[in-house]
Amino acid sequence: MDQIDEYEQGERVRAWLRNNGSALIGGVALGLAALGGWQWWQGQQDQKLVDAAAEYQAFSKAIEADDDAKAGAHAASLAQSFPASPYPVLAALRRAEMLHGQGKDDEALKLLDGAAAAKADPVLVELAKLRAARLLAGMGKHEDAIQRLEALGDTSFPAVAAEIRGDAEMALGRRDAARASYEKALASLDIAAPTRPMVEMKLTDAGGSPTAQPEI
Repeated sequence: MDQIDEYEQGERVRAWLRNNGSALIGGVALGLAALGGWQWWQGQQDQKLVDAAAEYQAFSKAIEADDDAKAGAHAASLAQSFPASPYPVLAALRRAEMLHGQGKDDEALKLLDGAAAAKADPVLVELAKLRAARLLAGMGKHEDAIQRLEALGDTSFPAVAAEIRGDAEMALGRRDAARASYEKALASLDIAAPTRPMVEMKLTDAGGSPTAQPEI
């Protein structure tokens, strides 16, 4: 009986293969094709990352050479070819810094505003917005800087935002508001943060007293 059952089972398998063999082979072929397609797509993505990194490296060399024409061309290529990568925003941040150093604050602000509107990593976008607010304060547009900070709301860089606001408030003669902002900045800073001594000095200038830190 066992032999008969095995024979019947074998016949059923052979019959199923005769009826469905082509579909099975087709399914396997499709599966292999899908796997090959996925591997090809992964390879394309990896190549895109390599190309984006190479383009950003060329941009960095142009920045180091203080060549804004070449830097602008590479930045435009990054924005057009790799819009979903972090490189366009990083390029805007660095180029804006270079333009600021050249006294071209209006052009730098335009770049930062463009980066802030990009669909990139939210942290990088926040950083671009904070840089724009700091630049506005440096340009003497303190109310505009404060408005930008208020529109930003909660941020991943609370100490930076509070310090910028403190600078703007202090420049406007609003010492109480500046003092409150510097205190907020210090509350968000680690004891060992390199910027802490500067913020403490600003708080003292605003009429505040930094909290004494415990001795180590």
